[in-house]
Amino acid sequence: MVASHVIDAIGAAPVGMPASDTYTSLQRGVIDGLAFTWQPIQAFKLDELLSHHTNIPFYNSTFVITMNKDKYNSLPDDLKKVIDDNSGVELSKRIARVFDKSNEAAMAAARDKGDTMIDIPDPLNDANWKEPLLEGTQRYLEELEGLGLDGEAVYEKAKEASIACKV
Repeated sequence: MVASHVIDAIGAAPVGMPASDTYTSLQRGVIDGLAFTWQPIQAFKLDELLSHHTNIPFYNSTFVITMNKDKYNSLPDDLKKVIDDNSGVELSKRIARVFDKSNEAAMAAARDKGDTMIDIPDPLNDANWKEPLLEGTQRYLEELEGLGLDGEAVYEKAKEASIACKV
């Protein structure tokens, strides 16, 4: 995962764990921080323990809803239509709006609480973050290459899609 490589590149030790374990791990001092989007901070009540936040728009998680193709094909046309009418790009946009609203509310709550917020709006042009971000990305791409995957090609397409989505 890119985030763990970036964490390593800044001199910290990444620790993978289920999100459900982060509260007790923070509480007990097993971890000193975490790399999360905003919504889980409230959902897992981490806002009770956290008071400092660094916002870096560098990566995003991907959520996928899938269905077994054979099962889909076995459905009558009217049920396929229900699924088709309630999935795809439009569903993705609706879900994204829900996540964005939830993330904005969690961030606002942290600000209202008086938490320290450090915003890095353009991390690839920030002297402190550029190198660790590039190093972390490169290490991840090399891992993919080691698995026989063309990570560089996928990365380039992802960058193009990101630019296209900003329009």
